[in-house]
Amino acid sequence: MNDKSSISEETVLYSWVASVRVLSNPSAWSGVTLCFGIGALFLGILFTFITKSLAGLYLASGIFGGLMFIFILVGGIIDIFGGFRVNFILTSEGVRSISGKGAKTAAKAAFVGGVLTGNLTGMAAGAAAESEQDVSILYSEVTKVKVNSRRQYILVKGDWLQKPIGLYCNKDNFGGVLQLLQEKCPSAQF
Repeated sequence: MNDKSSISEETVLYSWVASVRVLSNPSAWSGVTLCFGIGALFLGILFTFITKSLAGLYLASGIFGGLMFIFILVGGIIDIFGGFRVNFILTSEGVRSISGKGAKTAAKAAFVGGVLTGNLTGMAAGAAAESEQDVSILYSEVTKVKVNSRRQYILVKGDWLQKPIGLYCNKDNFGGVLQLLQEKCPSAQF
């Protein structure tokens, strides 16, 4: 299922497009806070040991605050234009998430911006985002499914090396998608 052409060989059971907002998305906030926080803390501790002063902690706070400001600014712009469009597909073989044009453009912009500014973090973030444009997990590889009924959100996880897929459902398909996952992933923890 990792080959993009293999989707034509599978039977599509559910397919929908969702606009994923950034600033009102708890998953985005937790991921960004964790990522930026760990990076800033690591640099702050390293700088503290090198300089033998508390300036490293101030540096970590400044880096974290600056990165969060950029996240809020960029997330706000993305949300103003309707969020990221993502195609979600449940096939006879597994779960697939395919990013739309906006997410692909943002990934390329992050990579190019990182190259132009010499920012390795921006380059890495852009490269990682580009590699996650088409993510899939076979039903047989699903280990855990977390459900948030209030938000109509289902997080499908594989093994620790696989990128989890967050399914942003709507009121019309949430129950059917959840039921299908329960049928197709009997060994998964719900």
